[in-house]
Amino acid sequence: MKSMSQTSNFKIIPYIILFISILFSISGQLLMKHTMSHANEGLFTWEFIQKLALAVSVYCLGIANWILALRSVKLSIAYPLTSLNYVGILFGSYYFFNEVITLTRIAGVITIFMGVLLVAIPPKKSI
Repeated sequence: MKSMSQTSNFKIIPYIILFISILFSISGQLLMKHTMSHANEGLFTWEFIQKLALAVSVYCLGIANWILALRSVKLSIAYPLTSLNYVGILFGSYYFFNEVITLTRIAGVITIFMGVLLVAIPPKKSI
């Protein structure tokens, strides 16, 4: 008897890599905002350069994972899923930077998320 992984074309690892890419991207963006928000002493201090290097490195890890995910995930699926960055940035901005989450922003994120679901859900095969 064939196992589930043998009968299905869906493989979970590339999607895990894709979601790790999204998490690194969100983290990198939030770290860049944090770095720039605390750059009062100057842009060329050792502390600023270290923080910026960390932010860019985290973001680059997201790019590396993105490239790995594209080996197996269709671009027409992977790219819309990156719009989940909007959700992560919205909540990260609220949590780390005390930005206001308005009803309009929540409606926008829900709209984006619903659009992602419509794109990411595979079409049913007709018989």
